[in-house]
Amino acid sequence: MNAIDDATIAPDLDPTTSTTVQHDWASDESITVSIVTAIAQRAGVDPEDVSHLYERLDPDSLESLFSPTTQSGARNSGHLWIPVDDYGVTVYADGRIVVQSLT
Repeated sequence: MNAIDDATIAPDLDPTTSTTVQHDWASDESITVSIVTAIAQRAGVDPEDVSHLYERLDPDSLESLFSPTTQSGARNSGHLWIPVDDYGVTVYADGRIVVQSLT
C-alpha cells in the first residue's frame, strides 16, 4: 500500500478531510488490511482500533470482488462505498482507497 497525493488523483478532495492510498495487488497484503490501514491513518489511531470493518464486510468477498482475474488481469472499473464509523470509504477496482471524514 502506498500513500498518494490526493491533489494528483482527485483534485476535488480536501486533504484535510480525506486520505487516499493505493493498494498493491502484487503484494501479499489483502485489500482489507489496506483499507483498515487507510482508515487508521485518517483517524490517527492504531489499525487494531479499526475493527468495525469486519462487522460490515466479508473480507474474502471484498478480495474476490476487486482482485485481478486470471483471465483478463487487473480490473479497471467499479467501486464500492461503505461507511465505517465517522468515515466514508470508497474502494476502486484499480486498488485506490479513499477515506473521507463524514463529520
